[in-house]
Amino acid sequence: MNLKRWIALFKPQVICLTAILLLLSAGFPAYAAEGGAAANDESPSGIRLSALEAVIDSYITTARKVNTAAVSVAVVNNGGTIFNKAYGLADVEHNVAADTDTVFEWGSVTKLLVWTSVMQLVEQGKLDLQTDIREYLPEGFFRKLKYDEPITLLNLMHHNAGWQDRYTDLFYMEKDDVPDLYEALRIYEPRQVYKPGAVVAYSNYGAALAGYIVELQSGMPFYTYVKEHIFESLGMNATSLHPTLQDNSIVAAARSRIQGYTAERELIKKNITHMGIYPAGGAIGTTADAAKFMAALVPPAGSISPLFQSDETLKQMLTPSLMYEGTDVPRIAHGFFVNEHAVRTLEHGGNTWAFSSNFVFDPVSGFGMIVMVNQQNEGQYCAGLVDRVFGTYTPAAYNGELPDSSEVEGTYIRARRVIHGFGKMIEYLNLAYIEPVNTRVSKWNGDPSRQFAPYAYTKINSSGIDYFIRDDQGKIIKLSNMYGDYLPLSGFAAQSIGISLIVLGLGTVMTLLAIIYESIGWIIRRFKRMRKPGSGLNKYYMWLNVAGLVYLLNNTLMFFRAMNTTAYTGVYIHFALNIVYILLAAGYIVLLLLKLRRSNSRRMTKVLYVLSGLSAVLFSALIIGWDLYF
Repeated sequence: MNLKRWIALFKPQVICLTAILLLLSAGFPAYAAEGGAAANDESPSGIRLSALEAVIDSYITTARKVNTAAVSVAVVNNGGTIFNKAYGLADVEHNVAADTDTVFEWGSVTKLLVWTSVMQLVEQGKLDLQTDIREYLPEGFFRKLKYDEPITLLNLMHHNAGWQDRYTDLFYMEKDDVPDLYEALRIYEPRQVYKPGAVVAYSNYGAALAGYIVELQSGMPFYTYVKEHIFESLGMNATSLHPTLQDNSIVAAARSRIQGYTAERELIKKNITHMGIYPAGGAIGTTADAAKFMAALVPPAGSISPLFQSDETLKQMLTPSLMYEGTDVPRIAHGFFVNEHAVRTLEHGGNTWAFSSNFVFDPVSGFGMIVMVNQQNEGQYCAGLVDRVFGTYTPAAYNGELPDSSEVEGTYIRARRVIHGFGKMIEYLNLAYIEPVNTRVSKWNGDPSRQFAPYAYTKINSSGIDYFIRDDQGKIIKLSNMYGDYLPLSGFAAQSIGISLIVLGLGTVMTLLAIIYESIGWIIRRFKRMRKPGSGLNKYYMWLNVAGLVYLLNNTLMFFRAMNTTAYTGVYIHFALNIVYILLAAGYIVLLLLKLRRSNSRRMTKVLYVLSGLSAVLFSALIIGWDLYF
């Protein structure tokens, strides 16, 4: 057999072997074969890169522009930025256009800087992902732990160390009020409410704590560490992590030229805030700089990321470290969330007081995208545009029998919430209601999902996967997606908000009825120059109803302040007033029991005495039931 025939015979094997060697040399993560890769000249959704700008331009339609402030988009491919463009207005009121020098707040995308820093120190042998973090922290650092089980850096990366959420002490309005990171963490420390590893409950505190551990092990402030080991290494000169931007005058000046808006493009007047636990969400910079960071996470084949000494560290960081419970499906890769588009991606979204962002890349093909918007809770670009470029998930056909979607029907609440303390009511206002549409389709608060495997659903109109986790008896105990777990509610707990609103409404009506009745009586007596006969309950009765109005105003103001960057100490006065109200209510009930039968007041007045006592009991029950006193 001649040489040409040998070559022809083994050509397919040679090509295949060469392709395998190239893939291995590129340093792809362990799950590369599952995710698939976009073609070098196409986005994951099949958009040719030469047409990408036109597609993104056309996405921003006239209808979308109505509610659009500024949008900045950067696209990375094969270790470099191939697209960077800004749209809309950075300052709507002054008609200031956004451009590629406009800075945006990263929000929680900042956490990727934390996990990268942690992995740099792991590479140097200064940190270990499996070690109890108390070995890295000052003795007695934690004051609110419930469980003795170790908390590791992996727990922090997986958001399953067990902490509840907080609604105060996250942002500061004045620069001078911002404490250093150690003090900010001490002020912000939430209660531990879940056993480590049991529940994924997204935690700003956990990420900031990891940043503080980097600070301790490196011997420099966390923002200095990131500046020296990430920003300067990558030439990110238009990005700052300092909570008051003191380390970068360029960024500070640029921040003054952009405003923040609601999702409906209404100006948020006070939109410059400072984050005390800033490693969790304090970065601010241009999308061009953010693209440099993304490009360093997906370096060209054969090259080593400038972020690490060895390509193995990058491979480890981008390899899944947490799977969905009971499956082999990746959920989190060392702090990077795994999502399913047309390809499997790693991503992280971000929201601040007035900005939104999304950071998405395919570690297999090296294609990535960054979207930043100066609007809070924005979705048409941070989610919709990303889905347009990355495509949505098409699961493989399932040939087995699927359970009826009615099995997952129910009410669910996020594990990430306040469980103890005055804020625990808030998440009950945002429950997840799952209802079946047919045997394979269910709706999550009206958003349809299709079952593609037993108890696994994919969104029909957007990206994202939900897994329903069952116990040994087949009972659903958890609903999981990439950002966190939801826990089922039933009985009184599922109806607690409705019941509370009824109680609040009844108490309010009875209080107002008593005040209106007494006010009319006072006017009549004043006009006729009459005196009301005393019964021993009159003045207490009126004071109690006035206190009821104060109660309503006090708690309304407390929640308004708590959701508007108020410090926890700033709501102490509201707790105190609620405690005083309970004492007044208890005292009135005692007087009512002692004096009502002996009172010579008219029947209608006695009825109002009783109704006022009942309203006081209802209001007090709300205070105690919803922890409105601490």
